This record gives sequence, structure tokens and C-alpha cells, in this order.
Amino acid sequence: MKVRLHPRAARLLAVTVLLSGTSALAQVLPDPAVAAPPVAAPPVAAPPAATPPAVAPPAPGPGLPGAAPSSSVAPPSLLDRLEQLEQRFEEESTARLLQDAQSEALAGREEPRPEQREFLEGGLALQKLNPELTVSGDFLGALVIDGDRFYAGEDDRSSLGVREVGLHVQHVLDPYSLFKTALAISPEHGLALEEVYVTWAGLLPSLGLTVGRFRQGFGTLNRWHEHDLDQTTHPLAMHLVLGDDGLVGSGFAVRWLMPAWWADANELSLEVVDGDNPTLFSGEHFSIPSSLLHLKNFYDLSDSTYLALGLTGMFGFNNRRGLAGEDGALVDEPWRQTLVGGVDLTIFWNPRQQARYSSFLWRSELYVARKELPAGEEEDASTSWGAYSYVQYQLSPMWFVGIRGDVGLPTERVVDEYTWDVVPYLTFWQSEFVYLRLEFQHAENLIDAQPDGSQGRRSDNRLLLQVDFAAGPHKHEKY
Repeated sequence: MKVRLHPRAARLLAVTVLLSGTSALAQVLPDPAVAAPPVAAPPVAAPPAATPPAVAPPAPGPGLPGAAPSSSVAPPSLLDRLEQLEQRFEEESTARLLQDAQSEALAGREEPRPEQREFLEGGLALQKLNPELTVSGDFLGALVIDGDRFYAGEDDRSSLGVREVGLHVQHVLDPYSLFKTALAISPEHGLALEEVYVTWAGLLPSLGLTVGRFRQGFGTLNRWHEHDLDQTTHPLAMHLVLGDDGLVGSGFAVRWLMPAWWADANELSLEVVDGDNPTLFSGEHFSIPSSLLHLKNFYDLSDSTYLALGLTGMFGFNNRRGLAGEDGALVDEPWRQTLVGGVDLTIFWNPRQQARYSSFLWRSELYVARKELPAGEEEDASTSWGAYSYVQYQLSPMWFVGIRGDVGLPTERVVDEYTWDVVPYLTFWQSEFVYLRLEFQHAENLIDAQPDGSQGRRSDNRLLLQVDFAAGPHKHEKY
């Protein structure tokens, strides 16, 4: 295995080797400054007769016994090179230290002054105090087709106008709670408070709490605002059973993200709100709150398909308490119960490789309600039900086409006749902030209130053009 050394480390190693080699050589060779000991002269003897001249022995080499000491310990080139290496090492070390000092000095000059840093941090802190605002606009044009008439009633006629302007405010109050409110301005109702609530997340593991006024989680679509729907209005089946505005109440909701016992994800919700819904409960004369329990089950069928199945049950009272009688005294009606149940199913397909170009949605819901009636009615209780189902297919990144069908038996009715409709539509999503929708509605056996208080039945055909936009961070929010 080859090891690469830093250039500075290599130079230090070379100097160390040279120094160690020189020290070893100095221990072997004698010091030239010390004089060599005198050598005694051999005794003079008489030359033998007729003896041939002696041959001088070869001079011993350096380092051999008897060799004369050399005039220098090491070659001059080795010592010179050692001195050059040491001098070069010192020069490079000094230059590097000088360069590092200059870099640190320049960095210190570019650091912002304390006044600037404090000003920026103060600006960010003030910005965090501002809530997030979203403004939505819902423009609706309607063409009522009724023979040679272009109206269906005195207050229901062909028109062009702004159906609603919404102001949505959201703010994270602290690490534990989130605040939301929704205000709606419309020509029909003026300024209305739709929702205002605070949600605490993580009070206990997998447990959340919401307090305020909110649209209830009965099924799927009751939670959504009209501008967030896949059609221009909530399904007719929901209006027939739950009322014109659906289920909205003031109270609290507890949501528990359950362990995945029988599905990929389970959620159980308990909601307790006032019973001010006039269709199912006591309306403005409520005194006993209503309770709702919703179980949501989520299944991953494949990498591109999921199924959501929900079960809902609701209990409350519809008798009026504290009602002013003919003599002005407050009276309480006998207790009357209301039971409501529902099932919702959603299947969504969206291939991962073409997530922006293709998708398919099938959503259905069923509502059933049993409401006890006041004494003197022909029946003790009234049973109503309604169901809708729609499919939607994505043709391209911006174009969606779908069709919805509704059928139901209204909660407030005089005769037992079913009401149904069919709604085809085409939606163009210009962006996540703006969409346009063309929709046709055909309905049969709609309740038609007469001036004398009786109820009639009528058919309805209308062509709708919807333009919807949202300016702000939350766009069109679906729960």
C-alpha cells in the first residue's frame, strides 16, 4: 500500500534522515581536529648482504586498521545540501505562517459590524410575528335553462357575479399550537365567520386537540370549503340529508393517530359541538351538544394507488328548549333524538413515473339519518338518506374531466319522492393558484317551495362557468 506524505512532512523526514546519517558517520570517523598519536620509528638494522630490495606493502585504505586519518569527516557536498534543506524549510514555514496571518486579517475585516447583525436579526424576528394571509375569489356565471325562461325562482336566476371572497389567516403561535380562521364575504350573506380555531399537536403521543368553530369531519367533503371542491358546489346528497350548509359547529375535537392495527394508517376523531344545525338538531334553540365519532382507514394498494375508507356516527337532540310560548313564558319540548351515520370511500391512482400527467379518482359517500318528530306528526320518526359518487380523470398536466351523480330522500320533505341529479364537468388548472371550470347540472324532483308554504317539485338545468383564484401561501387547501 502506498502512502502519500504532505510536502512539509516529507521535508522534515528528509532532514531527519540526513541528520541521523551524519551523526552515525561522525561516530565512526575520528575528529580531524585531534592530532594523531606519534608512531615510533622502527630500530635501524644492518642491511643483509646480497638481499634483494624489499617491496613496499600497499597503503591501507580509509577506515582500515593502520590507515591514516582523512582530512575531512564527510564530503563537502553532503553538508552543503543539508544546510540548504534546513534553510529552505525555515523559509517556506515562515512564508506559510505569514500567508495564514494575512488571510485571517482579511476575514476579520469582512465580518459585519455588530450593529448590522443586530438589525437583520431584529427584522426576521418581527416578520415571524406576522400571520400568513391568503385571499381567495370565486366568480360564478350561471345560465338557467327552463324552457323560454332563464330563471328558476325570484332569487334563482341567470347571473354573472362574484359568489364569494374569502380571507384565510393562519399562524403558528408557538411550537405547540396552530391558529386558523376563514372569513367569507358574499352578496347573499354579507360577512360571515366560517371557521376560527386553535389546534394543539402532540399534547400526548399521536394525540391532537382542536378548539373553536370548524367544519366537522363527517365523511370527506363536509370538511372542505366550496372553492376547494372538484365541482362548483357540495354534492346534492349532502344538502338533502345534512342541510344547506352541511355540519358546522363550535366546540372541540380530539384526533388520535392510532397504531396500524388493520390498515396502513388509522385515525379516530371525536367531536363535541353545539347542536345549532336546524335540519338535524335544535338549531338556534340548542342546549345539549351533539357528538360525532369518525374512523378513517388508509390502505396502500400499490406504489401508485391508495384506498381510504371512513365510518362516521353522530348523536344529538332536535327538541327545542327555552322556546318562548304564546304567553311569553319559556317552554321546553319533550326530548327527541337524532342519529346520523355515514360511509365514505376514496380510491386514487397516480403513477409515479407520470405523476404530473395522469391520475384517476373515484369518491363516494352514503348518508343515513333518523330524526324523531314532534308529537302530532303522522310518524314518530323520519328516515332520510343520500348518496353520491363521482369519477375524475386527468387528461394532461392542466386538464381534468369528471362526472358526478346524486340521489337521495330529503330530511325535510312533505312526500316521499327521491331527488337525483347528474353533473358532468371540465376543469382547467392554469396553476396551483388559478383554475377555470365548465359544468352542467341536470336535476329532477327538486323541492320547490310555494308562496302558500306547500312544496312542489321541479326539474332544473343550468350551465355554470367558474373562475377561482387564491393569492397567498395556502392556495386551495383540501383536508
